[in-house]
Amino acid sequence: MSLPGLHLTRIGQGRYLMEPSDGLDVSQRDELLDAVLHRLQQGQASLLYYDLGNVPLIDDIYYSWLDVLARACTAINVRMVCVQMQPTAAFALSSLLRGPPPFDTALTVET
Repeated sequence: MSLPGLHLTRIGQGRYLMEPSDGLDVSQRDELLDAVLHRLQQGQASLLYYDLGNVPLIDDIYYSWLDVLARACTAINVRMVCVQMQPTAAFALSSLLRGPPPFDTALTVET
């Protein structure tokens, strides 16, 4: 599935990889959320890897998008894991957190 600024690929065994690009407009999160959740449910997903390798900074708006996506994934029984987070994004994310994030993190998809 390809949405403007977002690519969602099935990588096997109920796992999906989501890759955002510069064109991702998280201010349109309701439409994005609906499309992503629909695709995950259709494919009987159990795990969503969200690739943050091209996201240099996580601000309030982007964290809000990650938060709502992770919580919605939990509601449909899909675990979300953010992978390949850049150090600058991790540092910015740490300043936004007031508790554990609703998603897991890993270095890569393999870990």
